[in-house]
Amino acid sequence: MRLTPLRITLLSALITLLLICALFPQILNQTLSTRRRFTYGYLETDTPFYTSRTAFWSHWSTIYHEARPQTPRIVLKSSASIFAETADNPGSRKEPYDHVHLSQSDIHSLQISHAVIRTALDVYDIEQDANLFAGKGVVLVAGGEYFGPAIVGIHALRQTGSDLPVEVFLADYEEYEPYLCETYLPSLDARCLVLSDFIGDDFDVSHYQFKALALLFSSFSEVLLLDSDSIPLQDPETELFQSAPYIENGLVGWPDFWIGTESPSFYVIAGLTSFPSDLPQSSSESGQLLLDKSRHLKTLLLAVYYNLFGPGYFYELLSQGALGQGDKNTFESAAVVLGAPHYRVKDLPQVIGRYDAFAFKGSAIIQMAPESGQPAFIHANTPKMNAGHLIDEGDLQDKYSKAHLRLWENKIATRKILDSDVEAKIWKILVDTGCELADEVMEWKHRKNLCKRLKAHFTEVFGDGDSSG
Repeated sequence: MRLTPLRITLLSALITLLLICALFPQILNQTLSTRRRFTYGYLETDTPFYTSRTAFWSHWSTIYHEARPQTPRIVLKSSASIFAETADNPGSRKEPYDHVHLSQSDIHSLQISHAVIRTALDVYDIEQDANLFAGKGVVLVAGGEYFGPAIVGIHALRQTGSDLPVEVFLADYEEYEPYLCETYLPSLDARCLVLSDFIGDDFDVSHYQFKALALLFSSFSEVLLLDSDSIPLQDPETELFQSAPYIENGLVGWPDFWIGTESPSFYVIAGLTSFPSDLPQSSSESGQLLLDKSRHLKTLLLAVYYNLFGPGYFYELLSQGALGQGDKNTFESAAVVLGAPHYRVKDLPQVIGRYDAFAFKGSAIIQMAPESGQPAFIHANTPKMNAGHLIDEGDLQDKYSKAHLRLWENKIATRKILDSDVEAKIWKILVDTGCELADEVMEWKHRKNLCKRLKAHFTEVFGDGDSSG
C-alpha cells in the first residue's frame, strides 16, 4: 500500500493517540500526586507524621486481616425491640434476647478469629508507639453534607473559650475541598486529614466505620471525638478532660435513650465466660467520646477491629438491628472485653424538638457533663445544622401553617434544660457561616439565595437577632 501524505498524517495521529492512551494513567497519577503535594498544603504524605502512622498501620492491618471473620455474614432472626431506659445504674442490664442466627461451628470460628486480635493485643507493648501521639485535641469526621454541621460545631467550640486544636477527617480526596481545608478551617485552628492516605485500599470502609479510624490516626494522645452534628456547650479542657471520671478512667462514654440490645453471643465470641454483671441498662451513644490513648490504645485497636468488621458481624452482634445500629457500643464493649477502666455518664440524655403539624418531632439530644450534670453537648441529629439542607428540605416551616419554626421547642421549654437561648446562638453561627461560605462549600453552591433565606428565617423566628434571650 502506498503511503500518501494524507495517510502518513492519519497514521501519525493514530500513533500519537495510542501513545497518549497508554501514558494517560501515568500522566494522571503524576498530576494528582503533584496536586496533592503542592496544592493540598500540609497534606504531604512523605512527612514523619504520615510515615510513622503508615508503618504503624501496616503492622496492625496485617493482624486485622489475619483476624478477619471466616464465617458467612450474620443473619438476624428478627430485630431487637427498643425500649427507653428509666435508670442507668451499673449492673441494671438484663441479658438481652439473642436474635442472632449462628451455628456452633460459626461461633467457634468467630471465637478463633477474635482470639487472633486478642492475642496480638495481649503481647503488644504500647510504649513502643507512645511517640505517635501527643497533646489534647478534638477529632471529627466530616466531608460532603457533614462539612456544614462540623463548621458550626467548631465555631461553637471556640465560643466556649476552647483553644484545643481540631482534626477533621475526610474519607478520601473526593471529599477534599481546597478552600475549606487550606484557608477556612486553619483560621479556626482546624486541619483536614484524609483517611485513604493512611489505610489505602486495605479495607473497604464507610460511614460509621470512619470514627474509630479517625481516633486511631489522629495526632492527639487525649481526644474528644465528636460526631459532626454534636455541638459542644462547655469548654472540653475544663469541664471534660479535668473531670474526675475522665482522670480516673481515661475513657468516658455517654448513654443512648435505649436499653442495650447486644447479643449474648458477642461475649461468647469475645472469650468472656459469662454475660457481664456490671453493665448499665442503656446502650452507649457515640456522638461524643473521651479517650486517652496513652491508657486505652489497646481498647481503641480492638474497637477498630469491631468497626472494620462491623457490617455483617459486630454491628449485628452489638445492636441486633435496633435503632442506631453502627459504631455505637463498639468502644465501651472493647473496654469491657479487655477489662479496661471506663466510665459511663450517669445522667440520661434529654430530647428537645419542635411541634410540626401539631405533632412533636425530636430534633436533638442533650448530653450532660460527666461530673457537673450540666448540658455539655447538643447532638443536633434530626435535622442537622447544615445550612443548605435546612433551607431546601422543609424542616424550618410547619407542614400546615407554613409558619417558621424553632427546631428545639419554644424558648421557655428549652430553658428548663438550658440556661440560655442556645438555638438563637447556634443559628447566628449558622447564618454567619452560611452567608460567608455560600459560594465556597460544594454542597451549597447550587442553592439559590442561601444567605438571604437564612437571614429571613432568623429574623422571622429570633427577631432582631438578640441571642442573649
